[in-house]
Amino acid sequence: MALRLEDIGERRSIEVMRNMYQYSWPDDDCYHFISGGKHMLITTDSVIPDRHLPKEADVRRMGYFFAATNLSDIAAMGGKPRYFMTALTMPRHTSIKYLKELERGINKCLTRYGARMVGGDLKEGSIAMTGITIGEAGKGRLLRREGTRVGDLLCVTGELGKNACAYELWKRRRTREWANIMIEVEPRIREGRIIARAGATAAMDLSDGVNAATYQLGKINDCGFEIDYSALPVHKLARKVSARFGSSIEYLALDFGGEYELAFTISRRNFVKLAAEMERQGMRVTAIGRATKSGRMLIKNGKRIKISSRGYEHFLRM
Repeated sequence: MALRLEDIGERRSIEVMRNMYQYSWPDDDCYHFISGGKHMLITTDSVIPDRHLPKEADVRRMGYFFAATNLSDIAAMGGKPRYFMTALTMPRHTSIKYLKELERGINKCLTRYGARMVGGDLKEGSIAMTGITIGEAGKGRLLRREGTRVGDLLCVTGELGKNACAYELWKRRRTREWANIMIEVEPRIREGRIIARAGATAAMDLSDGVNAATYQLGKINDCGFEIDYSALPVHKLARKVSARFGSSIEYLALDFGGEYELAFTISRRNFVKLAAEMERQGMRVTAIGRATKSGRMLIKNGKRIKISSRGYEHFLRM
């Protein structure tokens, strides 16, 4: 039987596609090139509302989420978003009110982070939204996925587990409140630029979770990771959901994803300076582990537990 996408998943499918070309491109959150003394960043991301968004959520919040997830790739490379385009597919019966509310959400996010809508495309069909973001980063201040060294600290911005908890609660009681919290994300633009200036060695966003990030960073950098369970910045809602419904903290904080926080590696020396700067700016950053020679381990209650999960991955049968 012929292989299907569900047999090999998103990441191996992308490798199949890449191997069809006689040239390659960096395995980063954005494509980048130098122009006018700056790194120009280009990225694209899609959201399928029927697949990715709870129907109970506010349409304006859906628009904000759509823009934020696109801008997150720029944040992961230490850049600043400049321009945004959309390719929208909508059924012919879509109301103009829906379209306006969606655009209001998109515009709110773009305005907050200094980007401008510069056009796009609108077609008839099943609802789907694709964004293209163009950004820039200063020369020498680009975050890439490649660069982690053994001994570097593994760090994350913000807190982990909130969006996973909202999903768990939404499954049990499909209310607008939990639907909205589930898609409540912010692209960490300011954080990414500070992290880049501090000398981080590698970075990516946490759209698919910490386990997905360590798997991908480990593969790219030929290294492993140890994660200290006691150091995880777990959101208070995750602890409540775990206690009430039995969902493990490991699943909520490491596996589920959806936070769009940043994961990055950095030397111990540079982390001290970074942590002080982030605190001055009112931002949270936490060292949750370190890069090792090989393997992925969770240190919990003095025990070393092998991490086998690769986090969320499109197409794979879960």
